Amino acid sequence: MAFKNYSLEECAHAIAKLLEEHPHAAVYQKWTCEKCGDRVTGNERNKLFWFGHHEECDHTTDIRKTGCNYAVHYVIGGLADIPSKGAA
Repeated sequence: MAFKNYSLEECAHAIAKLLEEHPHAAVYQKWTCEKCGDRVTGNERNKLFWFGHHEECDHTTDIRKTGCNYAVHYVIGGLADIPSKGAA
């Protein structure tokens, strides 16, 4: 399966706009591992990185060269829609 990647700059611009409109959304960076071709999802919310490490094959991909995409998790109602105050 071919995955669609965009430049890191395009993703950063789109994510900034998305988070401005939906401040409680969670965005996770996705990239394709250069070594094995697996699709990898980062585990840091609302952060983009230049390099992505794939733990399964222990390879680090230069996302500035390969591009990336992102997954968006929207909060819809309930307690999760209320911003937290302090640390849990």
